[in-house]
Amino acid sequence: MASVAVVFAAELHCLSALFAPGAGPALAWPALLAAFPVRLVWSMAVLSLGVVLTVSVALILKREGKSMGQLRSGGAGGSGRHVQRLSRLLRAVRSLDSIIVTERDGQQLLEKACQSLVMTRGYRMAWIGLVNGETKRVVPVAQAGFEEGYLKQVEITWDDSPTGQGPTGRAIKTAEPIVMRDIESAPEFRPWRRQALQRGYRSSAALPLRFEHQVVGALNVYSEVPDGFNIEEIGLLQEVADHLAYALGSIRLEKELAETKRKARETDRVLRALENSPLGMVVTDSSGMVTSINRRMMEFLNGYQSREEIVEVVRMPDLAVFSDSAARAGIQEVLGEGKPARFECEIVAADGSRHVLSCQGMPVLEEGERPTGALWLVEDISDRRAPEAFPG
Repeated sequence: MASVAVVFAAELHCLSALFAPGAGPALAWPALLAAFPVRLVWSMAVLSLGVVLTVSVALILKREGKSMGQLRSGGAGGSGRHVQRLSRLLRAVRSLDSIIVTERDGQQLLEKACQSLVMTRGYRMAWIGLVNGETKRVVPVAQAGFEEGYLKQVEITWDDSPTGQGPTGRAIKTAEPIVMRDIESAPEFRPWRRQALQRGYRSSAALPLRFEHQVVGALNVYSEVPDGFNIEEIGLLQEVADHLAYALGSIRLEKELAETKRKARETDRVLRALENSPLGMVVTDSSGMVTSINRRMMEFLNGYQSREEIVEVVRMPDLAVFSDSAARAGIQEVLGEGKPARFECEIVAADGSRHVLSCQGMPVLEEGERPTGALWLVEDISDRRAPEAFPG
């Protein structure tokens, strides 16, 4: 039996190497996600895992001298119980894989995962907590089974305090599964022992939720018997935890992509409106480099420079219309001091007509820091000036 456990652990190690963040094919995930729909890529990955797990169980049975038919029917004695245990494990993983592929709501995903583990594996309780980076607390977000207020009465952290030395805190800090074989006697479980024993928790396992080189939380399962988890079960549970973490990541990515598209549509509408605005508009970065300029502003500059000769090429103070001392002082006030400014300047159009332009600059500030850029609105106010305002 020990040799079977070692073989199974080695096979699980291969699976971990295949799907673990930063290892082998996992490096291709960003490119795959960019090239294909997120849901399609994720479904392919989970279905592939199901195939590999089935093959792994078949290899174990071969070494045990069993067949897949015996896996379904069971066997006699300890070996038969071991085969039945593997069968239940495989059914549990397949059930979870189905949930991961089809559920696209993060909260529902975690709740259904806990429910599936309790129903298919008979755990006393299962819960999932996510890390809070500021408070160092583990925040429960989903649970199933005989919980009876346990998660409200205990505090679990991932810092160096006593509440951070339990299986959950250590799994998060080490990014490795932690098994508590006997809750009644384990000294590190002291902060939660009384509450746990009152609810019939005798052993537990904490599996880190690992995603993109970070641990975002932990999956926790409890058994009503001491030493209720063996190496095979822990290996498969860790695979489940990793896939839950990736599923959460893919759901978050889908939402971020949808939000990015929504903002892009809004930005596009704003840009179209600004492009057709009766006011001239110039957008610059913190150095004064022109990054955008609208149609009306180009009309003010007609005959001097084209849009291609200006955008990402010319700094605003270098534009002929803004070359006088008043304009330069206003530009410095906006970009150098981060203050709004208004100034006037004069331009002679290509047809020889003179125009007075009113320019208002507004800095783009981020949390009180230096300006990251500025928006400039330019209006022709020539018709408000008396003819004598134009010398010559």
